[in-house]
Amino acid sequence: MRRHGRLWLLDPSQWWRCQYRRLWRGQGFDPHNSQQVTSYAVMALRGDTRDVFLLSCVQALDYALISRHLGLTVEVVQAHMASALCQVTSTIDLIERARPRRAAASSLEDRHV
Repeated sequence: MRRHGRLWLLDPSQWWRCQYRRLWRGQGFDPHNSQQVTSYAVMALRGDTRDVFLLSCVQALDYALISRHLGLTVEVVQAHMASALCQVTSTIDLIERARPRRAAASSLEDRHV
């Protein structure tokens, strides 16, 4: 039986993600909140690529320390880091292009009146 990744519950504010297969993984997020978007993009990385990215960016380890910590060569660490940067950037760009526009404050007020 094939194991499916973590699927997000269908929240009405997340309907726009259905048009983009790459955005099906992970939990819901506010597409207008840059911190949530970045967190989603990083958590969408897989395996050693995510580990290398987090050790480099969060723990501020250099490639030599990361390679010793994960048991990889420095060249493999560099390749994982390049891949992570490319994937995170492309995911954030996709979200920015696809995200729904914010509703105008006046139209929201009209609905509640």
